[in-house]
Amino acid sequence: MCEQTAGEGAKLVDVSKLERRDVLRGLASGTLVLVAGCATNEVTGRQQFIIIDESQLQQASLQAWAQMRQQTRTWNNAAAQRRLETVGRRIVQAAGRGNQSWEFVLFDSDDKNAFVLPGGQVGFYRGLYEICERDDWMATVLGHEVGHVTARHAAERYSREAATQTALQVAGTQLNSQVAMAALGLGAQVGLSLPFSREQEAEADIVGIRYMQSAGYDPKQAVPFWRAMQSGGGSRPPEFLSTHPDPDNRIERLRNYINQQGWGPV
Repeated sequence: MCEQTAGEGAKLVDVSKLERRDVLRGLASGTLVLVAGCATNEVTGRQQFIIIDESQLQQASLQAWAQMRQQTRTWNNAAAQRRLETVGRRIVQAAGRGNQSWEFVLFDSDDKNAFVLPGGQVGFYRGLYEICERDDWMATVLGHEVGHVTARHAAERYSREAATQTALQVAGTQLNSQVAMAALGLGAQVGLSLPFSREQEAEADIVGIRYMQSAGYDPKQAVPFWRAMQSGGGSRPPEFLSTHPDPDNRIERLRNYINQQGWGPV
């Protein structure tokens, strides 16, 4: 998105100086083809195309969270809740988000899944909790998910989708709730899927183990955790057919990074 070529009649602009509705209109009409001025994310060092502001994303998070709480049964386990909050608060502190309001909820589902919304809402499923035999494994998950937040991946996903003709037809000049929920990782709730890209997943992996190491957890444990997830995940398509990193490639990349940082050997 940041490197497109402007065609005849199109003009180069700095997206940071435009209202979101003007960016959308320009993309829809074809008069805005090349968008410059993408912000560099301080966590990843990568430039991102983002046309949704933080307040809009926070509001979308609150709406999506309210819907999740209404539709999904919670797991009332006091000991598990304390453990989740203990590990979670150490991770968000390490991520520099300790002054933000956070809510941690265990959902009673066999799914091996978790998510963190930009507004500070954390959902952790019982199925995943039950295989996290060490706090380091839980820290691997939470570090990865918080990494998605600090890397602004949801905002980036929403912006990319909103810049397509399909999204423009439904979004208009307002934040589209369905696209926003999908961008937040809750697309199954609205029948629209916007998975994180392989690039975003790889970034969250690396950012996440930095957070877990800073929080006092053992980053080397990320390797056996992903092995355990791989062994319990069944068959999967090759990496080029999936937005999620191939498990073997993910483990090798993490191993190399951990050893480069001097946290190994792994």
